Amino acid sequence: MSKNFIDLFCGAGGMSLGFEKAGFNCIGAIDISKPCIKTHRLNFPNCISVHSDISKITPSEFSRKIKNKKAGIIVGGPPCPTFSTIGHAKIRSIETRKNSKFTLFDDKRNFLFKNYFDYIAFFKPNFFVLENVPSFMTKYKGEIFKQTKEKINSLGYNILNKDQLMLNSADYGVPQCRKRMILIGSKRKNMKYSLPDIKFFPEETLFSKNSKYVTVKEAIDDLPEITDNWRISECKYSKFSKLSKFQKIMREKTNGTVKNNICRMTNERAKKIFEHMGQGSKYMDLPKKIRKILPFREDIFHDRLKRLVNQKPSWTVIAHIGMDGYMYIHPTKNRTLSVREAARLQSFPDDFEFVGTQMETYHQVGNAVPVLFAKAIAKSLKNFF
Repeated sequence: MSKNFIDLFCGAGGMSLGFEKAGFNCIGAIDISKPCIKTHRLNFPNCISVHSDISKITPSEFSRKIKNKKAGIIVGGPPCPTFSTIGHAKIRSIETRKNSKFTLFDDKRNFLFKNYFDYIAFFKPNFFVLENVPSFMTKYKGEIFKQTKEKINSLGYNILNKDQLMLNSADYGVPQCRKRMILIGSKRKNMKYSLPDIKFFPEETLFSKNSKYVTVKEAIDDLPEITDNWRISECKYSKFSKLSKFQKIMREKTNGTVKNNICRMTNERAKKIFEHMGQGSKYMDLPKKIRKILPFREDIFHDRLKRLVNQKPSWTVIAHIGMDGYMYIHPTKNRTLSVREAARLQSFPDDFEFVGTQMETYHQVGNAVPVLFAKAIAKSLKNFF
């Protein structure tokens, strides 16, 4: 059985990298974002990474682009802007409740999952992995999830993990609590499949099964010291006497420097608010007179400013981290996270380089599937190949 796989809606390549680290081979990928495809091509030179809107390229056309190679697995997650309950989608969700005329048909992105299954139908892989936000199952009264299950059945696939569709990246060594719906499908009947063991860390050889979650401090505190609005992308590592086991994994293939360690600029009013925030505090915890320094719409943005906690995993890193960076204030510095710090929270190793502007690279990081999470899923399928 072929260990080749195709990554649909590949983004920068978090899912691709996780599966490759588990021993699979990415032969083709597609994404609508040009910066994402540039990043994917740089980091996966042996893969054919296609820049295209998946709804405008048929599976047969894509197959020709990847030289008609066969794939044993198709992975990917249709974009989730309209399913999400975070960031800009939160505003849309509130407005939707006010406007009962809004339906799922108003946004074509809600139907990109149909394009995903068009590719499944054409390539007929032995397995597929579909990743999305938890609200994929409940939004629009569950209609999209219902249609998804009907499509899976019509194509002759079974959902292997139907008793547990929700997984948390933190359980698999990612320094971030990020819950996602995962559908793992197979054409085989009566398969004995087990979800990846919850180990909290990626490798049994390095970590004990009962270890605590990887924390923000263990993930990022060895990175170079930088200041707000830092613009020097490639920096030498700071002198650090003792690396965490997670940090050692992140540094494995580096040559003494780390790239993408740039940081967005924080305005002066926000910096004044940062001074009043301890670890774990958020905007609405502050006195009203402090909030007036930088006022937000409080029915929506009650957590617009949040300072990370050194001794806990991060909360979910989002695609709009570049714009909503105040939700990711450094635990001890009065600045937001750098692109590389955010990438560490997504378990991207330091040799993985992101291509694009500052905002584009932040978006690529936040929109990705955490690498170690993808690797754990891939390893759970490896015994069937």
